Amino acid sequence: MSQEKSTYGSGRGTPVEGFAQIRQAMLDLFRMEAEFPIRVEGAHSLPYTAKVHRMDLEKGLLVLKLIRPLPHEMAPGAPFEMLFSLEEQRFEAPTVFQGREGYLLYGFTLPAQMIPSDRRQHKRYPFRPREKAYVVAQDGSIPGHGLSGPLVNLSLGGLAFRVDRVMRLDDHMRVTPGLGFFERGKAFPMLKIRDLPKLPIFEARGVLVNAWERDGEIIVDILFGELQEVELREIQGVLELRENMQRASSGTASEGARDSGPRSPAASKGPAARVAPAGKETPDALRRLGRRCTRLVLVMAAGPDREQVRQALGTAGFLRLETVDTLSQALASLRADRSATNPLLVFEPPPGESVSLLDIQTFQQELGELRELPVALIVRGDAVLETGDPLIRPLPWPTSEDLSWPPLLDELAGL
Repeated sequence: MSQEKSTYGSGRGTPVEGFAQIRQAMLDLFRMEAEFPIRVEGAHSLPYTAKVHRMDLEKGLLVLKLIRPLPHEMAPGAPFEMLFSLEEQRFEAPTVFQGREGYLLYGFTLPAQMIPSDRRQHKRYPFRPREKAYVVAQDGSIPGHGLSGPLVNLSLGGLAFRVDRVMRLDDHMRVTPGLGFFERGKAFPMLKIRDLPKLPIFEARGVLVNAWERDGEIIVDILFGELQEVELREIQGVLELRENMQRASSGTASEGARDSGPRSPAASKGPAARVAPAGKETPDALRRLGRRCTRLVLVMAAGPDREQVRQALGTAGFLRLETVDTLSQALASLRADRSATNPLLVFEPPPGESVSLLDIQTFQQELGELRELPVALIVRGDAVLETGDPLIRPLPWPTSEDLSWPPLLDELAGL
């Protein structure tokens, strides 16, 4: 093991510039099929997730496969930074964009040096927002604060998450703190991660070690406190599964399989396929907060019925409510606002018009990354509707007196 580590140099912070060492590092990334972030040098935009697709040593070219495309206006010669981990050591490597090689394939120069910059002891595994892994933290008892947001990455030593909500626990009011609120050393005696792969809820405690702002969003790093043996086994199981998934993943094949044919409840990974097993343990205040912050799009013809449904949704606590008349208007609105949080669609087919499940699924697919958009289909009277799709669920006519329908929206929204 020590021989392998010497391949990349021993001094932390000392750049590795040997061609053989850099070539070996790129080959290791290729063989491991490791995903790593790459970003425009000096930019504050969201990094791109990349994998090494092939190498051309004669041309000094590294072809990377990205999860999402680079902007069309990206010109050759643009400086980029690669950030990757090898043998529990993180490196930064400057590279230069050379041009497009194919669909999601881009050429970059082979890095001239690798700069050790890792102070972490454990490899971190990224999580994307659509995976719905969610963090809830509490910095003390009343009058403390509750924080929540999607998981950004996870390791045996800690996690990072995006802070979407901060709530005072004494009066349940939402606050919008600045970076000064997130002081290093702030303790979190209660820390929960919900909906990890095969682990509905993971509980620990932690301490804040870093916080920074990215595109108007605050990301915090939390170091786990001492984990018990059971907790350590749980998190190791999640990360081993994550490692196996990364090694076995083939992006295009999985996307093609998901787009072909109707989805079954067992195969879906959308929020409707998840039942919140920690619902009884979650404070009512957090559930109310979740409803207030859940974005709903009500697709329904304007008139008294829509106003009645809108009022019922507001009474139940769903306050981020948008109304449009038709599915086509909803599609145009969501396409124009891709940066916003994925919404929950509440839809009643227009009277006298036939809207099939295939129409809804086509609508979802046209939204690209939003195609896992959950949809609640409003059903009038005693009509029975079986969709067979966990992302498209029938919803009884919402009224302020009936309390049977809000839990279905909670489930669809991942609350």
